[in-house]
Amino acid sequence: MASGSNYRFHGADEYAFYYENAHLLLVDWNRDDAKFLFLIRESLDDGTYSLSYPGERYTDTVLDAVLPVFFVQVTEEEDESAKRYVLGSVFVAGNEKYGAYYQKDGNAAQAVLFKLLGEGPDTKLEVPTDGEYETAVQAFNELHADLFGG
Repeated sequence: MASGSNYRFHGADEYAFYYENAHLLLVDWNRDDAKFLFLIRESLDDGTYSLSYPGERYTDTVLDAVLPVFFVQVTEEEDESAKRYVLGSVFVAGNEKYGAYYQKDGNAAQAVLFKLLGEGPDTKLEVPTDGEYETAVQAFNELHADLFGG
């Protein structure tokens, strides 16, 4: 097998996200309820990724932490319509863990933030207070400035 080969995961949905400091790719075959996690080594100019397998223990730990809150439905007060959001980043601000979400079929540069409470499969979301939100936005912008032209 050539080391420069390109592969696609046909029939799967792919979601790139950050978990703390690691850039990861979740490959989800909904039909079979099969999910795999890869470490993104680099993003290539043609829109593909150079991937490696991070190991079973790391994969299990991350999937246990994020799968319960990876996809969320958010009802916006202005129009009361529910929109589906996907986890884009898990990061720490102050002493709290936060998740930044982007609209599944929308603009990835427009993130909404939630506080992540609990660990593993018991992780829950909470809307941050105004002060927590400001702290989280500042940490998110510093952490991901390269993604949004900062």
